[in-house]
Amino acid sequence: MSASFPPDLHPALSPILDTVLDAVIVIGQDGRITAWNGVAEQTFGWSAKEALGQMLAEVLIPLQHRAAHERGLRRLNEGGDPHVLNRRIEITALCKDGREIPVELSITRASGPLQDSFIGFLRDISERRGVEDRLKRQAVETRMMFEIAAMAAEANSLDDALERALTAICTITGWPVGHAFLASETDDETLISTSIWVELNEGAGARIRSATEQMDFAPGVGLPGRILQSGEPLWISDTDDDDNFVRKGNGYRGAFGFPLRHEGKTIAILEFFSVDVAPPNADLLLTVRALGEQVGRVFERKRTQDRQVLLISELSHRVKNILAVVQAVAHQTFYQADHVGTAYASFTSRLQALAKAQDLLVAGDWRSAPLKSIIDAALTGCGGADERFKISGPDVEISASSAVSITLAVHELCTNAFKYGALSIEAGRVEISWGLESAESDQRYFFEWRESGGPPVRAPTHKGFGTSLIERGLARELGGQVRLSYPPEGLICRFTAEAAVT
Repeated sequence: MSASFPPDLHPALSPILDTVLDAVIVIGQDGRITAWNGVAEQTFGWSAKEALGQMLAEVLIPLQHRAAHERGLRRLNEGGDPHVLNRRIEITALCKDGREIPVELSITRASGPLQDSFIGFLRDISERRGVEDRLKRQAVETRMMFEIAAMAAEANSLDDALERALTAICTITGWPVGHAFLASETDDETLISTSIWVELNEGAGARIRSATEQMDFAPGVGLPGRILQSGEPLWISDTDDDDNFVRKGNGYRGAFGFPLRHEGKTIAILEFFSVDVAPPNADLLLTVRALGEQVGRVFERKRTQDRQVLLISELSHRVKNILAVVQAVAHQTFYQADHVGTAYASFTSRLQALAKAQDLLVAGDWRSAPLKSIIDAALTGCGGADERFKISGPDVEISASSAVSITLAVHELCTNAFKYGALSIEAGRVEISWGLESAESDQRYFFEWRESGGPPVRAPTHKGFGTSLIERGLARELGGQVRLSYPPEGLICRFTAEAAVT
């Protein structure tokens, strides 16, 4: 496709300009198009017939650049200094379909017998820009990956690693506020809002932070809930126009977030906020999508390390505690013993009760154990038949620190019942019961051991290991009240304590 050039242009230039590989556009001093070659037709969609005679500003120049174009043309016509002549610049140009494309532009002046003309050489650099943008995005992605991975590796804990990641992304993107949610390890539909907030300007996130702390984000609810549900990054250009953005009116109009994932599961969600309306940034979304998968592995390793440190610390604490208990049991057993063989049997029996308590705690990840299981384990070593015990009570979880003391106490009560109390004769029975202290609170419970049908009971004249363990040790460990009473019909032991929070 060819186009004719204005007659006042040098005749030797016409065939050259019509065969060059760039779009060539010629305008007169009034800004009207006087030539439009075949490449210009292909690049911008206007035929030469449509373009000729039109004002260049209205056909090719985006609205935001028109005023500058008209000032420059006027300055040149008045003999002023040229700003863009004989230079290569990069700018955007309009196509017939309304698209803006990046172009490389150079303009020269051509003198003619009637008037000067301005010849523009324009090259569509969309493909080159695309490559540059991809390289730029990859560079940003690599920088983010490196910085966040390095920060996470240097962090002392998962919380520290999350804070460093938020800081890096806020700094790189310029978004002023970032926040982290953790996904529950036990419930795929629960998000835990952390206290980890990053503010490029101190106090910038106060209002949205307060709003976040007052809300729950179930799957599909709000920005983090939708990310949890989809497992994909989400961008909200204007939070005021988004019906499912539940923290409106807290100073931020733009928002985006993305998940940190490991082995197909979301482990955390990072969210960021902008004061201004923020059109979607496709490149940033591509970057954080890749970032979420890569960095998710780093954070999962950090979380695993945190769990290992916690477990080792807990194990060390428990071992020290159990050794102290064993030492106390050994001292009391052998100190008060009249016969080594009898003392050894008692000591062995008590150690077996302790071992059963430890088995229950290991099964409960060292956190807690059911009171019913503790009682069953303590009674097993005593040798009593099941029909001699009546056991009843609701489900109550006992903390790890209380489980050992209760196990030893029940074991001692059972042993003493066989030696001196209700279980020393065939007709004797023991009723064990427990329950919550009040309907309004499930944090405190009572326990009661009641003997009946045995020999008449009298209060002891001196306190042995079992009595001391129950009255002093159990009360101290449980932080509650322990009471032993000795009515003639049978011993009663009752204590109250706080249940474990599960």
